[in-house]
Amino acid sequence: MAAIPSYRAEMIGLSERDRTLLRSLLQATQSRTGVRWDGGAAHPAIYFIDVDGQAGAEFWQSLGEAQRRDAAIVVSAMTPAGEAVRRLAKPLRSASLLAALADLPFGAVPAAVAQAAAPATTASRAEPAAPAGPLRLLDVLDGPSHATAQALQSPHWPDLVLGSGNRHAMRTAEMDSYIYGFAVSLEVSHVGKYVGGPLDDELRIELDTLRWLALLYAPLAEIAERLPDPPARVRLSSLPPFGQLPHTLQHVRMAAWLMQHPTSVQELAATNEIDEDSVRRFLGACNVFGLLRDVVEAKAEPEAIIAPQPVVEIEPEPMALAAAEPVAVVAEEPMVETSAQIEEGPAPVAPPPGETLSVLEKLRATREQNRARVAAAIRSVSAN
Repeated sequence: MAAIPSYRAEMIGLSERDRTLLRSLLQATQSRTGVRWDGGAAHPAIYFIDVDGQAGAEFWQSLGEAQRRDAAIVVSAMTPAGEAVRRLAKPLRSASLLAALADLPFGAVPAAVAQAAAPATTASRAEPAAPAGPLRLLDVLDGPSHATAQALQSPHWPDLVLGSGNRHAMRTAEMDSYIYGFAVSLEVSHVGKYVGGPLDDELRIELDTLRWLALLYAPLAEIAERLPDPPARVRLSSLPPFGQLPHTLQHVRMAAWLMQHPTSVQELAATNEIDEDSVRRFLGACNVFGLLRDVVEAKAEPEAIIAPQPVVEIEPEPMALAAAEPVAVVAEEPMVETSAQIEEGPAPVAPPPGETLSVLEKLRATREQNRARVAAAIRSVSAN
């Protein structure tokens, strides 16, 4: 009996949960079907396409008739109407998977699949040799862009798919896996053309997010030349986009402080009780988004110091208090002043509005009023 070649399972449009379950089911069916699913990029692919989502439906429409017949399995909760298809029902079960695999033409490479795999093999042979020395993730992200998607492989973190034109990337695992992997090394062992199917949009990750994680967690020896040499004091022009970045509470605190206070690396490290290298990592990660202020802007302008004007105390001029002149009291009969007589006397002088009379001025005014009243009384007696 001819040996059955290995195949690779390409999953288009499936959720992360369904992907994990399908991989487990395929491994479990190897002993019963004799089909191995450990094939690489040069081996033929069997496409498992979730047509219930937009990505899977569009990929299904892009396949030719021969590819649908010989190398595709539809994953759907219901049987698609209009044509006979090889279907794997939801929820995924080993029995329905065995039924779908039994109808595939295993034993020989389908013609449609061979045609699809041949250009990928030719392209991989035409790839230039890897440069001497270790190739790291940031070197690839900052390097020349490619017209087609590139698969990045590393012994330390899960595969990444770099989109065409280096516009974005697609991850193949949870974010924590990359954080832990970057902490070991940013080393890239292989860069090649991606020949798999489309990935879910929920797996999309921006390149600046990868740079952020690399500068925060990679070994210092691999990123030292990329960390900024900040001036004496720095500050941020705005907060990093924490809504799309994996971050810690300490990152938020440092960013908020740098928004309000020009601070040195040493001061920020002491305030947060961390080492200075961690502060430099954070500043380097913020610099990915251009948030560090320029050296000129980071320096605080000296405040103008205004010398206090000397206060000259003006001593009041000495004033001689004149003794009140005695007023002669003339014994006379009680007299009732009429309104006309009161009007003849001079009206007391009212103080100017807004001015306050001193004690001396009040005494003088009272004396003048007394004199006026006595004079009025004398005139009244003389007239009688």
